Amino acid sequence: MKKSILIALAIGFVTTSHAQDFNPWKIAIHVDPNVSWMKPNNNKIEGGDSKFKFGFGIAIDKMFTENYAFATGLNILNTGGQLTYLYYDPSIKRDGETNNTEVIAEMTRTYNLKYLEIPLTLKLRTNEIGYMTYWAQFGLGLGFNIGAKSDDDIIFKQEKDPASGQWKDSGIKTRMYEDVEMKDDISLFRTSLIVAAGVEYNLSGNASVVAGITFNNGFNNVLKGDGVATDDADNPSFTDGDPDKFQLKAFNNMLMLNVGVLF
Repeated sequence: MKKSILIALAIGFVTTSHAQDFNPWKIAIHVDPNVSWMKPNNNKIEGGDSKFKFGFGIAIDKMFTENYAFATGLNILNTGGQLTYLYYDPSIKRDGETNNTEVIAEMTRTYNLKYLEIPLTLKLRTNEIGYMTYWAQFGLGLGFNIGAKSDDDIIFKQEKDPASGQWKDSGIKTRMYEDVEMKDDISLFRTSLIVAAGVEYNLSGNASVVAGITFNNGFNNVLKGDGVATDDADNPSFTDGDPDKFQLKAFNNMLMLNVGVLF
């Protein structure tokens, strides 16, 4: 009988010690340099160079066990990319003139976008091996646009003769604009698939250094507005004297390096 009581007390002590060691919440502060790009969803739009950006955030893991967690938090994503397409403007002023002119121009637009993102993901962790813990994470990201600017290079292709109503080659000089406010041209929401993996190096107790790589794959159109369609010779196409239009569509993707401190 005494032996049974001693065994029960020993099991209870081990269980209690384990429960005391288990931390149901893990919080990390991280920085996220990234390479981002715009992926067009239409052959009338040409994708351009990727861009180096920088973000940061706070990660919150609700641990179910030592190896499984619901991972969320708040991220500030600075992202972007470059696209080239034709567009129609009904009221451009010619150089040195005050009259408005209808034009079709080629826009090369470099996007500088900022999002507040809430990740909703599942995180899987190994047991600590030496001082190292390995983890993988996947799920969804819900992003809300909080800033949108662009740098625009515009080459005027054709303009409409107000006298004849006919389109002709444009003589307007190329124009360049920086830090153009363009929130009206960007969708409010950005949804994405998040896939990540990395390591934690234990410093002491619950404190660890965290490093990982994240692929943040946007899967909804982030653009608003229309472009001008082209024919087989890549010239603007018209119907009854009006340019044919199409909806601008592109996805925003990022490959991120995540570095932070876990508490």
